[in-house]
Amino acid sequence: MTESVLIVDALSAGHGKRTSSRDSIGCGPRAIAGVFELHSVQCRIIRAEDFVRKPRMKDFDHLAISAMTMDVPIVNQLVRKWSNVRKRGRTLLGGPIANDHSIVKQIKPDVMIIGEGESTLNELLSLNFLSEDIELDLIPGIGFLDSDGVRITERRAFLTSQEMSDQFIPSTVRVTDYQGYQASRIYVEVTRGCSNFKRTRLPLPDGRECSDCSNCDSPNFGDRVNCPEDIPPGCGFCSVPGTWGAPRSRSVKAIVNEVEELLTLGARRIVLESPDFLDFQRSETLLTDPCSPPANTTNIRTLLETITALPWFQEDQAHLSIENIKACLFSEHVAQLLSEILPSTSPNIGLETGSFQHAESIGKCGSPQDVLRAVKLAKEYGMSPYVYFIFGLPGETSETVEESVKLMRSVSQSGAERIILYGFRALPGSAFQDFPEPKRDYLLGQKMQEEAQRINRRKKDEYIGKELRAVASEPSWAKKEYTMFYPLGEGPLMTVRGEYSPGTLLTVRVVSVLSPGLLEAKAIKRD
Repeated sequence: MTESVLIVDALSAGHGKRTSSRDSIGCGPRAIAGVFELHSVQCRIIRAEDFVRKPRMKDFDHLAISAMTMDVPIVNQLVRKWSNVRKRGRTLLGGPIANDHSIVKQIKPDVMIIGEGESTLNELLSLNFLSEDIELDLIPGIGFLDSDGVRITERRAFLTSQEMSDQFIPSTVRVTDYQGYQASRIYVEVTRGCSNFKRTRLPLPDGRECSDCSNCDSPNFGDRVNCPEDIPPGCGFCSVPGTWGAPRSRSVKAIVNEVEELLTLGARRIVLESPDFLDFQRSETLLTDPCSPPANTTNIRTLLETITALPWFQEDQAHLSIENIKACLFSEHVAQLLSEILPSTSPNIGLETGSFQHAESIGKCGSPQDVLRAVKLAKEYGMSPYVYFIFGLPGETSETVEESVKLMRSVSQSGAERIILYGFRALPGSAFQDFPEPKRDYLLGQKMQEEAQRINRRKKDEYIGKELRAVASEPSWAKKEYTMFYPLGEGPLMTVRGEYSPGTLLTVRVVSVLSPGLLEAKAIKRD
C-alpha cells in the first residue's frame, strides 16, 4: 500500500490567515516534499487557511506541518482537526517552530523535526517510520513525547553543500499545489545559514553576559563558533546562525535546474533566497565573518548569467530577483555586476536601528553608515533597495529611536524605495528569546511606524501615471470584480478592475494610491 502525506504550509498563518506576503511561496515545504518524493511517498501541499476552509484529510494517511513560532494557534487547530478525523497515521511538525522545544508537549506531534529537515526525514522514512514503530531516541535532530515526558535527541550535523545540491532536491511540481503560484514570488534556495557570528553585548535576562573573550572577532573562523557564555550567534533578535549554522551554498547546476523546472510549470517571479545573497560561494571553508572575504563576484556572475540566459527571461516573460544582502559586502564591484545583469532588482538591506551604539550592542555587523553608503551606491547604479527597521528591540531608547527616524529619512532621500518596519519578536533560539515584546501602545514604536508610513506613502505617490507590466494573483478581498496584481518586476501591490486568472500578464497604468502598500491601476493592454 502506498503511503500518502498532506503537507500543510502554515508559515506566517498565525491565527489562521496570512495578512502579509500573500504572494510568497517559501522553500521549506517544497524541500520536504522533495524528500517524500525521493522515497516514492505521495504528497500534496496545502496552505493552512485552505486546510481550515476545505480540509482534504480523508485523502491522506499522514500529516506534516511546516510553521513558525507565531503560527502556534493555527497549528493547534490543524492538529485537533486532523486528530478528530484521522485516528491513525503520523503527525510530523517542523520549521522554525521547532526552536521552541516546549511545543512538543503543547502540540503533541508524533515527531517534531528540529533544525534542517531533509536528512532527518530521510532517515525516518528509510526506517519505515510512517508504518512501523521505531526507536526514536536513536534518531538525531528530533523531539517527541514518551512516558517520561519530552525527549530531545542530540543535534544532527548540518547538511553539506554537496548534499544540498545533489542528494536533497526540492520538489518543483508541488509548486502547482499553491493557488495563484503563477503570480507568486517563488523562493529558490541559494545558500542556507548566516555568516554573522558576532553576538549581542546586552546582558541577557538569565544573567549571561559577554565576557569580551574576543572569539567573535578572531581571525580564526573556527574560534567564532565558540562562546564561553553560550550566547547564540548573530544579531540578538535572529535565530538563523544558531539554527542553520554557517552559510553553505548550492551548486549553480542545482539552482538553475530548479529555476528552469519552475518556469516550465508556469512560474513568472523567481526569488533567489538567502540570508545574504552575497555569501553565495564566498568561501569553501567555514564562513563565520560577515564582512570578509569579499563577495565572490565571479561565481555570482556565473549563477546570474546562467539563469537569465533561460528563454523566459530573455523573452521578458519572467522576472528574477534577489533579496537580502549585507551592506558591508555591497561594494561598487557588486553594484556594477547586479545592475548589469539584474538592472531592476531591489535588494533588501537590514538596518534594524539607526544608532551605531545600539547596532553594536545587539550584535549587528557593519554600521548604520554602511547601510546608508550601500543605499547611495545602489541608487547610483539604478537600483532601489528596501531597508528594514525593527522597533521594540532590547536596548532601544528614545535616543536610539530618534536616530532611527533620522536614518529612515536619510536612506529614503538617498534612494531607498521602501522602509519595511517590523515589531520585535522574541524568537526561540535567538539571544533575545526571553526579552519582552513591545505592547500595542508602545509609543516609541508608534513614532517609527508613523514615520515609515509617511515615507512609504510619499514614495507611492511617485507611481501615479506610470505604466507597469503586472501579473494577476487573486481576487480582491475588498472590492468585487477587482483582481490583485503584482508588478512582474519590483514594486507595490496593485488592484485592477476586472476578473483575471492567475498568471495573466497586463500592462497597467497606476491611477491612485489607496494606502501606503496598495495602488489602484487601470488595464492598458494584455500580453
